Amino acid sequence: LRPRPPCPQLPSLASGWASRPRAMAVAVVAQQLGSDNDVRNRASLASPACEVPRRRGCQTYQLLGNSIALSEGNCEMSNTGWRTWAGAWIVAKYFESHPKDSRRCVLDLSCGTGLAGIALALAGHQVVLCDQEVNMFTVRNNLQRNVAATDPDEAAEAAQQLARTVGYSWGAPLPDELRSSFDFVLCGDLLYHVWSGRLQNEFLATLQYLHGGSSRGGKRPNFIFGFQVRSGRQEQQVLESISRRLGLELEELSVDVTGGTSCSSPLHPQAKYRLVRLFAAPPPA
Repeated sequence: LRPRPPCPQLPSLASGWASRPRAMAVAVVAQQLGSDNDVRNRASLASPACEVPRRRGCQTYQLLGNSIALSEGNCEMSNTGWRTWAGAWIVAKYFESHPKDSRRCVLDLSCGTGLAGIALALAGHQVVLCDQEVNMFTVRNNLQRNVAATDPDEAAEAAQQLARTVGYSWGAPLPDELRSSFDFVLCGDLLYHVWSGRLQNEFLATLQYLHGGSSRGGKRPNFIFGFQVRSGRQEQQVLESISRRLGLELEELSVDVTGGTSCSSPLHPQAKYRLVRLFAAPPPA
């Protein structure tokens, strides 16, 4: 659930496309893209504007002392969870200041390709990754990319042990996997989509479920928002609304851009980013 960029084009396939028979066009796509789990249903190609699901190369990120290998999903999806967003990198960097031996229970909400959650799982935290069910194919594949096993069955089993995954859409009742008592709920690059998609009610309902569910376990989660500033006033209004409705304090944190200009970071040098923590104030002494 993120702002959807334009679907990338494939200029090398555009020339003479209309004149090619459909079967030949599909064969050319297969030859140029090769075999890849993310390039599926080639026979159903329809629109010349963006007919071919672009093959997404594997990108490696350095976070929390580990290398995280990720492949993005299909750009033709109607949502934006197929991309790796800078907000995921920002919220993961937040944990570099935490003690290495402090194991936390973390939910990566609307995790996209899973960058933040996988980085934290590899660092030893207990992690649940969730996104819309249509995006979870990519998330689970990325989990398997980051385990030591090479046999597919062993990799799938190791990925399940590394972190839990579940499909979930905002506003729906929480599945069992999201009823844990979380220490942190990560929200990477979600605010723009919340206000631009007019999804404030659905998003707030989910945060209320998470806030109330965790409180039954004796603690309330910290909500960590990392995002590129796209519409500062509206994004701030969403944060303040969440703070009021859930009775949480709002703390502005510094964004750690260490490594932010390297090829292993999704940050853009000209963009502005924010990192915000919403938390329950401790009771008065």
